[in-house]
Amino acid sequence: MEGHLHNLLSWEELANLINIRPLMTNDRVKLLDPERRQFKWMSPGWNHDPNCYPPSLIRDLLEEVVIYFTDMSRATEKINDFARSIENTYQRNTDAHIYVCRNPDIEHPFGAHFDISHNIIVQCEGETKFKVWNEVEDYTVEKRTKMNIKENPILDVIMKPGDAIWIPAYYPHQAISLTSRMSVSFPFTQKGLLSIANEDRRWITL
Repeated sequence: MEGHLHNLLSWEELANLINIRPLMTNDRVKLLDPERRQFKWMSPGWNHDPNCYPPSLIRDLLEEVVIYFTDMSRATEKINDFARSIENTYQRNTDAHIYVCRNPDIEHPFGAHFDISHNIIVQCEGETKFKVWNEVEDYTVEKRTKMNIKENPILDVIMKPGDAIWIPAYYPHQAISLTSRMSVSFPFTQKGLLSIANEDRRWITL
């Protein structure tokens, strides 16, 4: 789907989220750091949760590693509305993960891989080359990441801001950053109807 989701999330909006330190918990911020470094920081008196990353540290790390932010389906009204549209269509709980690679020379740590949920991925900033292969035949045995696939992909496209791609569960895919880039992935479950709790998907105004 080309160019249908412009302005879903901008660098400025991401910076605003990162600056809300209570959002940047250890559970939400996922560093794809091959060195598996551990970080320590001083927690200011006004910060009630010492396990939240300082915004300045995240900003520096964005130049060194791929980072994704989970549980972000209510990060903005636009992201929430798109997640809600998926839930209304498929009656499945939908999350949103924000993926960021500021340095295109960084090798994506997943490589060719598959997920166990369906995903709709929206390109927000920059350009990404996406390759998708046919569904793996035995996903209980197949290694899920850094797969060595000899077959030609069934889809090989360059995604630009506003483009979206649907990747079904168990279909291997690979994202190659061509520029500094950001995308939002909307994974949704294959089984289990939408929970009653998702009435809270409504966006409030005051």
